[in-house]
Amino acid sequence: MENIILDGKTTSKNIIEELKAKFEKEPTDKRLAIASAGDDYGSAVYCNMKKKKAEYIGIGCDVFHFEETVTQEELETKVRELNADDTYAGIMIQHPLPKHINEQNCFNLISPEKDVDGLSATSFGYIVQDRQLFAPATALGIMKLLKAYDINLVGEEVLMVGKSQIVGLPLAVMLMKAGATVTVAHSRTKDLAGMIKNYKIVIVAIGKPELVKAEWFTEGQIIVDAGYNEGNIGDVDHLAYEKASFYTPVPGGVGPMTIASLMSQTAEAIDIMKNNK
Repeated sequence: MENIILDGKTTSKNIIEELKAKFEKEPTDKRLAIASAGDDYGSAVYCNMKKKKAEYIGIGCDVFHFEETVTQEELETKVRELNADDTYAGIMIQHPLPKHINEQNCFNLISPEKDVDGLSATSFGYIVQDRQLFAPATALGIMKLLKAYDINLVGEEVLMVGKSQIVGLPLAVMLMKAGATVTVAHSRTKDLAGMIKNYKIVIVAIGKPELVKAEWFTEGQIIVDAGYNEGNIGDVDHLAYEKASFYTPVPGGVGPMTIASLMSQTAEAIDIMKNNK
């Protein structure tokens, strides 16, 4: 059986190059704002990657970083300032924030038309109501990757392992809207090992290295591993890839698609701002 890699690196590059060509023809002075806080190493790396990618395609990007001791009020005040500032077409908050901060309250303050990372309650509600404006970037990246490889979702049974508001829940809704029948499982699901073999498409976004074992899969399944853990390890045992008909590698699968989707939605936000003038 052929194992086909769902190559997020190449697919995302195609998206990025299309956006670069767009802004070469239609330069913009609108910018992306990224708010971050704390000393999480991964957050700093991702903020830098997003800033570089935005600037590569022709969108200015400013990172507003706060110390670990930042207060809820300080962060919320910054979000309100960015909402009111027409310099910025898109706003995102880098996850995770320090533990004393209520992240969702911060996400929810972002204006829907600037919520390019799609993490506010309003953005999620729009997805549920078929009025999708912006979706969580990782969930959207996975949908774009499946589409790029012509993977049919209509009528297919999908197991979504993970129920976070950032990936699992919005992705489950998006898959249903695309015609799939979706079951949502998580780390406390009874007999997860027994369930997995019954689904043609298995998507894992649970944040625990190699929680899902290779022996839980059968030949020919489609495996999407949205996990990324220290040491370039996914949430699925990489030996499972040998059984898959299609699979996302870690790294080089879902990760690049997340950034490409963020850039796509930022470009859309710029268009929305331009059209609303």
